Amino acid sequence: MRRVITMLSAAAVMVCADDASRARREEYLKQTLAILTPSYAKDTARISAHERTWEEWQKRTGELPPDFSAMPSIPMLPDPLRLRNGSRITSPSEWQEQRRWIREQYQQWVFGKMPPPPGNLRSVVTSERREGDVTVRDVRLDFGPDHKGTLRVQLVIPPVSGPKPVFLTNHPRNRPWIAPAVRRGYIGCIYYATDPIYGTGDDSDKFVELYPEYDFSALARWAWSAMRAVDYLVTLPEVDKSRIGLSGHSRNGKQALLAAAFDERIAAVVPSSGNTGEGVPWRYTTDPFAGETIEQITGRFPGWFHPRLRFFAGREDKLPVDQNSLMALVAPRGLMLASSFSESQGNPFAFEQAYSSVLPVYEFLGHPERLGLWLRPGEHPTQAEDIEQFVDFFDHVFGRGRFGKPETWVRGYSSTRVTAPTPPKESAPFRDRLRWTLGEEPAAAPFPNRTTLAGAARTADGYIESVLGRPLRVANAARFDVGFGDDLHGDLWLPAEDGRPKSGRHAVVIWLHPYAYATGYSRYARPTFEALIRRGFGVFAFDQIGFGTRVHQARRFYERYPRWSLLGKMVADTRAAMDALAALDAVDPSRVYLAGYSLGAKVAIFVAAVDERAKAIVAASGVEALARIDTEGRWHYSNLHRLAPRMSRPLFDYDELLAAIAPRPVYVRAPLLDRYAPVEDIRRIVERSGRHVHLDTPLDFDRFQLSAQEQAFDWLAKQAGL
Repeated sequence: MRRVITMLSAAAVMVCADDASRARREEYLKQTLAILTPSYAKDTARISAHERTWEEWQKRTGELPPDFSAMPSIPMLPDPLRLRNGSRITSPSEWQEQRRWIREQYQQWVFGKMPPPPGNLRSVVTSERREGDVTVRDVRLDFGPDHKGTLRVQLVIPPVSGPKPVFLTNHPRNRPWIAPAVRRGYIGCIYYATDPIYGTGDDSDKFVELYPEYDFSALARWAWSAMRAVDYLVTLPEVDKSRIGLSGHSRNGKQALLAAAFDERIAAVVPSSGNTGEGVPWRYTTDPFAGETIEQITGRFPGWFHPRLRFFAGREDKLPVDQNSLMALVAPRGLMLASSFSESQGNPFAFEQAYSSVLPVYEFLGHPERLGLWLRPGEHPTQAEDIEQFVDFFDHVFGRGRFGKPETWVRGYSSTRVTAPTPPKESAPFRDRLRWTLGEEPAAAPFPNRTTLAGAARTADGYIESVLGRPLRVANAARFDVGFGDDLHGDLWLPAEDGRPKSGRHAVVIWLHPYAYATGYSRYARPTFEALIRRGFGVFAFDQIGFGTRVHQARRFYERYPRWSLLGKMVADTRAAMDALAALDAVDPSRVYLAGYSLGAKVAIFVAAVDERAKAIVAASGVEALARIDTEGRWHYSNLHRLAPRMSRPLFDYDELLAAIAPRPVYVRAPLLDRYAPVEDIRRIVERSGRHVHLDTPLDFDRFQLSAQEQAFDWLAKQAGL
């Protein structure tokens, strides 16, 4: 009897636990619906036979988000060589089990479940002709239930004897992609499963009805089609079956990586500029990086990924896997990560983090030479030379050339060891601890700041400025070039009428950008600047070292300044900007303010803590508890972004930084669902900081959208008397 009662009690506990879990999941859904912008079917890719938008899918299925509170938080990239129990993989059998698990997770959360190989594929040559010196063969593949599945394939075969390597892609010939490979002896093979925007149709769309029991997304359908093209290729005597290379650009780069991860017959892959959902891990797609977030990509293109992925917007740390996990599935076959380091959707930091994470897998499997990194200058579109680079890599992996492994770093990690004197004691004055943390700033040559805006600044941002579409045109503002600091360049906008700045001395806000590695202050900035201009502020903006037009300048910083820090340099540059503004007769030096988001908010706080000229501060998502270990915490500063290596053992926290700014007012925005900085930490920090800090805790993730900016800038305008 006692045993029966015990069993009933255990069952009751399980029911209660299930009820509590469901209640949490329902609350997560409410938050998702309240916070995220509704999706819309911009493209023609269907989620299923029933719906095109995420909201339609959720309403039909009734699916709830996972119970995030029951899932571990993984703030850094998941280690592909570490098992779920935390132990390190040491044997091939353990790695095979890890591969199986990664594939399961990706089909569950990101792409949906794909059908197995059909097993009944047959090919029909629909035409064959000569075009110049090459043979062009059009083929229809039939497969699946009653052979109702079809996929068009086109081969472009060069006049080379013997089995030939293959350059496989879903880029049709009206978007040239295969030409350099064909010239170099590759069979160009095109499969017609891609976005219909190319004008050649998407043969994979009908797979939605053909395989209704599988929920694979559009990108997964394109990748699955690549595998069916491989099914055909390996039957051809003119194909070297061990040398099939796959490549695709942008959205096609996303599917290329997925296909290679799931099909080991693909010997090498070059996914090009796929960025979010390809070379940029989901953890580095968040708003602080000014790229394309999970919210944006699943909202604009709801059919590309499985709808479950949208649940992780703002909760990227809960994903059990990430893009580096998918890349690891390609090992030890060839993989080259390729993108532009200055394209608007790009993120060279994220590409380098992914590469650094996957390289140990290749080393473990004995082929580090088969993993490449190629970050080129320019914007998103490719040129013929880019495809030549891709073929160079295939030749390298296939043993056909002497090009070697590409490894181009932009941000990178200097091997120079940062030096530091003995740190002060924790009881030392705060400013001594702060100065030690920022490092020893070398003596500087004062910049000859001008007093008038007439004439040229005589400093420039270089060629990347044009790639980023600068100078920005801001409504109702006149723009001026301003030189400052260590021969740096910034842009100043002043309120204007008829193109001329309004008379008088202006209050100016120095806008400090987030972790926008590729674009610096440019992306999403125009509405921000216009909101400040409307309130009567002038706006000054520049790129921090390691970002935007200065993306290369952080690479060797610690070799050049081993006793300083990037954060210290950012503080020095911002103070130099204040010097330049104070010298101008169009600026009121008593009304210079700092406003920033994420990285910019951190820099603003550090600057204001050492420079009293900053009269008020807007810091959105910049405050955090440095001692916390279940977020990025101090690792964020010392290693991840390497802002301040000496912060591996922080000598203070943000309460002391904020207290040092008193009595000047500070606006701190700390969203309730900010995964980088739990709001309970921020509340404690603000309580210890003083009454000069205004805390705003909206229901939101870590972001600073226009509606939030309006509220913050109203507060700032009140401080400035505008």
